[in-house]
Amino acid sequence: MAPPNTETELRDFPWVVVRFRCYYCRRRANKRLAALVWHFGLHATLAQLVAAFRQPCPWRHDNPERRPQKYGMRCGAYCPDIGRTSPPDWPGPMMGLTLIEGGKDEQLPAEPSREPARRRVGGD
Repeated sequence: MAPPNTETELRDFPWVVVRFRCYYCRRRANKRLAALVWHFGLHATLAQLVAAFRQPCPWRHDNPERRPQKYGMRCGAYCPDIGRTSPPDWPGPMMGLTLIEGGKDEQLPAEPSREPARRRVGGD
């Protein structure tokens, strides 16, 4: 199975939840796939859905209330599921175990070593 891209249609989207985020205004949405299919149709692409998520954003480039700016902020809407190979809606225990580099030899000791707090310097 290939990971979803901007041209992936809703009928081919592999997971139950489609997530949308914005870099600048912190807007976020999690939409059920069935609701998106009912509203937009089976053949809507992820690019069309991101454009629909971008519509109410005050930073979008075609907002008539904003003057065009060369270096101004723009809408940062995106779909974090694009290019992802694992489902975002799996609970943590179902994701499986991950291997951590190192091993028992590199672990820190369980108890601190018993060194004296002060040492006498000099003569007896």
